Amino acid sequence: MKLHWGHGIFLFYAFFVSTLVIVVVKSRNFDNSLVYEDYYARDINYQQEFDRRQNSRGLTEGLRLDHTADGPALQFPAAPAGAIEGSVLLYRPSSKTNDRRAALAVAADGRMPLNVAGLPLGRYRVIVEWKKAGVGYYDELDLTL
Repeated sequence: MKLHWGHGIFLFYAFFVSTLVIVVVKSRNFDNSLVYEDYYARDINYQQEFDRRQNSRGLTEGLRLDHTADGPALQFPAAPAGAIEGSVLLYRPSSKTNDRRAALAVAADGRMPLNVAGLPLGRYRVIVEWKKAGVGYYDELDLTL
């Protein structure tokens, strides 16, 4: 059987359609969940987040993430107990279901242990939004379990 131009057009069209079907099927199985559901409102208020980041950079002794025998812990700059308020988010870039948010509970020595029990091993981003003496701060630290 001789292959002529009609067969070539048919083969090209069949290849094109099968490629489109594969792309559609793969895109339906892709997890495209948002990092934040309220991303638009957060984007509008980004200037305040930028100011809090600048406040954090201006500290002589900034927020640290220490690895202790009991697990990871945040070490805040020296302050009286109870003077720091805010929240901490353990954000897992690869899976939204493994994110964990908690209120800050800083001890008198400025330490706050992070509860990582039950979290799968992997890379996390520790996002800390905190206030001390009415001034807001924002820090992002890397954590690998």
